[in-house]
Order: sequence, then structure tokens, then C-alpha cells
Amino acid sequence: MTEDTRSPEASQHNVPSFDEKERLAELHALGILDTPADKYFDRHTRLVAEIFKVPMVAVSLVDEDRLWIKSSVGMEVGETPLEASFCVHALEKNILEVPDTLEDDFFRDHPLVVASPFIRFYMGTVLRGPTGQPLGTLFMMDTESRYLSRLQRTWLVTFGHVVEDLIIHDHALNDARDDAKRTRHRNTLTNLPDQTLFASTLKHLIRMSEDKGNHLAVLYMRLNKLNEISRVHGRPARDAMLCRLAEHLIATDIKTLTVGHLSQACFGAVIALPSLGDVFDVVTPIANKLTRPIEVEGTTMWPDIDVGISLSPVDGVTPEDLLENASAALEGPRSHAGLYVFSHEVAERALRRDTIEQHLESALLNHEMTKYYQPLVAVDGSRIVGFEALARWQNAELGDVSPAEFVPIAGKNARLSKMLTEWSLKTVASELRQWPLRVGDTSLRVAINIPPDQFLEDGFVGRVLHTLEEHRLAPERLTLELTEESILTNVDKSIQIMRVFRSHGIHIALDDFGTGYSSLSHIKNLPLDSLKIDKSFIDDLTHDSRSAHLVDGIIRIAHGLGLQVVAEGVEHEVQRALLQESGCDVIQGYLFSRPLPSEDALALLKNWTPAL
Repeated sequence: MTEDTRSPEASQHNVPSFDEKERLAELHALGILDTPADKYFDRHTRLVAEIFKVPMVAVSLVDEDRLWIKSSVGMEVGETPLEASFCVHALEKNILEVPDTLEDDFFRDHPLVVASPFIRFYMGTVLRGPTGQPLGTLFMMDTESRYLSRLQRTWLVTFGHVVEDLIIHDHALNDARDDAKRTRHRNTLTNLPDQTLFASTLKHLIRMSEDKGNHLAVLYMRLNKLNEISRVHGRPARDAMLCRLAEHLIATDIKTLTVGHLSQACFGAVIALPSLGDVFDVVTPIANKLTRPIEVEGTTMWPDIDVGISLSPVDGVTPEDLLENASAALEGPRSHAGLYVFSHEVAERALRRDTIEQHLESALLNHEMTKYYQPLVAVDGSRIVGFEALARWQNAELGDVSPAEFVPIAGKNARLSKMLTEWSLKTVASELRQWPLRVGDTSLRVAINIPPDQFLEDGFVGRVLHTLEEHRLAPERLTLELTEESILTNVDKSIQIMRVFRSHGIHIALDDFGTGYSSLSHIKNLPLDSLKIDKSFIDDLTHDSRSAHLVDGIIRIAHGLGLQVVAEGVEHEVQRALLQESGCDVIQGYLFSRPLPSEDALALLKNWTPAL
């Protein structure tokens, strides 16, 4: 066996020694093992084969228990056990040359010599990494013995240097690509990983936790009322709050393994759990820190955050399942102080939501939905002044589907939201035109709820007016009920749209007043016709003096703004009496009637008898 070094004249004792653990660490860090074929490496192996006129040339990398071939000529690319290779013996030398294996006491009985391919000649130059660790070899083999000149050895060493440069350059290029990818997959505001990068990191954490037998908690944190914060305090304040929350999540005392800014209003985090029973003890301090008041340029904001939790491996072993289940947990019951833990019941609800979304379009197209009408009654019970149209859905697979289920689902899907709104308008216009009204009932109106995305959509006014004209229904018969979100998302545009509707005789009502982020001071300049007090205030009317005073104040201020006041959810006579005493104009609720099918609502209107 002939030994040599990078410089054929150098002695072997100048060859640097190495630590196997460090060598393997550098090899693996370069990320070249098990990578696809590369034309640049292949170009050099072919060139070596042509210059030296040898049948077999390869670039090899010596792993812990295998020899892996990156590029080759005359032999298959793949891997072999270390004991079936020459290259492993070259690592402690700069050059290993065996001119004739049959004349070499060490290699005479080597597996590649005594069996196919019956190697007689081997020469390899060691390839080193950036810190000098030996990674593998550039080697050539022949089935005939060979004796190379000093110049030929120098050529092979030179080619080895070129291959080393390729390995290092390839690694640097991949690092640059990874850096670019990491930059590309970060939120531009908070610089936290986006959902793609967060899921990639979570995948590695799952693998590590499986190896160690640990548990992970995946947190899906939803910041509520973000648009309202932006409207009230301005976008810069909103952005500052998001950045502050991001800082809280990466603080050292939080001890998160990774965090992400998954969407504008949602953050993600992964934490290690000593045991599944520790989930609340570990997560509660995080939730408490995130909901502390935040000061931005003299303004105090209180983040309203819900935290959905899924546990690995109990609730999933993939990033997709764990994130989906943590998000789904937010639709289930609150487990502890704003924390929502995923459960099988939550999974069933999530499955039902998916099924509802899948069936909703066909329900609208196949007439599965119907309109019910709940009367709006003068506060003294003397007459019906209008109706609110409400959708009802009976499905063969799902059974009765509540509007509380399908309306929010439609609201998150622009196409379904538009379909539902257009179906509502067309159905009400068609049915209401067939109601033969008595003398004096020409002002009776029917209200339809309009989702925020539809009200502000370009062309919405034209679609409404076209539907009314198509069904020959007077615009004065229609009221559009809007939430505060619908109006305050874009106040200037909302005012323009409302004025156009009112110029055609269509009324505008502000629905569910008191549940949003605004107050009467924010709507005093809006062209509204009526204001509906939310049911939550009415429920507390008889046993909470503060609610009673608040309702009384809302009614007086609304009247001062020239608005009619409607109280929702009135179920008891004592509530009606208090509302009448406070000057409320109209009430709606089970005290007088539940929502009714069109024919029954018309019969109620015809046969109405004053209640008092």
C-alpha cells in the first residue's frame, strides 16, 4: 500500500489528525448527503475519467456507517457499507494510492478485490471541509494495475481542490437560499416567522420531542377586535400593539420554543410541557402577559386574546393537524381563563362546520333554505310596524342548522356570503310583494341583515335596487340592518352608501348596538333611521339597575339624534313595561311572537289584535 499526502513530497506526519465526532458534525452541517445529482460534480468526475483514462471515478462522502457516492462514472450512485470501501482508509491520509491490490498485503483480500468488480488499482485524494475536517474522497479505480507519475498525482490533488470548492460553494449557496427563504417567510411588521416557516420549525420540534418522549403544546392565539382597534386608535397604534405582543412572545421569561405571526390577528407558539397535566400552569402566565395593558403614545389598549391549545402527540403528530386543532379549539368551550383546549367534542364541531360549509351552496341553489319573519311591534303592543327576515335551514344530513352556525361560516367565505345575501334579498322581495297589505300598512317594512363585506362591496347598491325593481317591490318596504363593524370599517364610504339607499327610500338600522367597540359618539353623524339595542342589555333589564340606566340613557340619546329605538329579545311583560316607560319605540322578541314562515307571518299581520 502506497501512502502519500497533498504534496507528494510531504511526509505523512504532517497530515492533520481529526476527531470523528467533529468530522461527522461538519459533514452533516454541509447538507450534501443524500442530495440529488449535480451537473457540476458530474462534469468533474467525467473530466478525471477522460484525463486519466480510468473506467471508474467517483466523489465519495464517508458517513458514520456508510459510504455515499455524490457523483460517479462507471459505477452506480448510491451507498455502500464502510467495510466494502477503500475510501474510509484514506481519511487519515491526504492521498491513498494502491497501484496493485494483489501485491498489497492489506488490500489483497478486500471484498472489492476478490469479487466484482475485481479492483486492481485505487487512488483517492481526501476532500476536506471548511475547517479542514476530512469528508470523503475524489477517487479513481481500475481493474488493471497502474503506477502514476508525480505529475499525475498532482493533477488528482488539484481536481480534489476543485471538488472541495464545489462542496463549500454549494453549501454557501444553500445557506443563502435558506436565509432568503427565512426572510421571505417572515411577517414584514413583526419579523416573526409566517405560517410556512412556523410549521417547518414545528415539524422539527415534533421530531425532537418524539425522540425524547416529551410533550408539546401548540398555541393558536387570536387577537379579537383588531379592526375596531385600528378604527378607534389608528393603524400605527394597532401595528405598535402587534409588535409589542411579538416582543412579549419572544421574551426569555416566556420560554417558547418557537413563535410565529400566522395572520394579521393570529400568533402561534410552541412550548415544552413537563407533562400533559401542566398545560394550564405553563400557558396561563403566557396568556396573562399578553393581555396586560399596552401603552402606545399615551393611549392605553387592552389586548383581547383567546388562546387555542392542542397537544402533541395526543392531538396530532404533524404541524398541520396540531395547528388546525389548536385553531378549532377556539370554537369549543373555554377551559380556563381564556384558554381553549382541543377535545374530541371540538373536533366534532369542527367537522360539522366543514360539513355546513360544503353543503351551504347547494342549500341555497336547491331551495333548502326558507325565510322566517319575526314581527317588530310598537312598544304598547298596538300594532305590527315591521318584520325582520331570518333564514332557516333544514338539511337531510345535518338536521336543523341554526343561523348562529351557518351565517358566521358564510361570513368567512366571500362567495358564500354574497350568495346568502343575494338569496335573502331575492326571497324577501319575492315573498313580500305577494303580501296583500291593508289600508294604512304601506309603510310596513321588512329588515334584512347585511354582512360587512357585502355592504361595502362595489356594486352592492346597484344589485339591491335591481332586485327590488325585478320583483316590483317598493324600496320603502325594505330596511337594511347593519352592524357597527359594517359601518365603521370605512366610515366615509359607509356614509356615502347609506345616503344613496336613503335617497331611494330604503331605511338603515344599526343592529346589535352595544356589542361592538364604538359608542353613540361615533355614530352621531351617520345617516341612520333606527338603532336596535342588543338582547344582552334587555336580559339584564329587570335585575340590574346599571343595565336599566344604560338602556334608558341609550334611548334618550338616540331620540336626541332623531333615531327610532328597537329593543331586541324582549321575552317578558315586565321588560316591555320598563321599555315603554323609558320611551322605547319598538320591541322584538318572543313576548309577542317567534319567527314565523311567510304564510303564518302574514296571517299574524292580518289578525293582529292589540295586546293592551
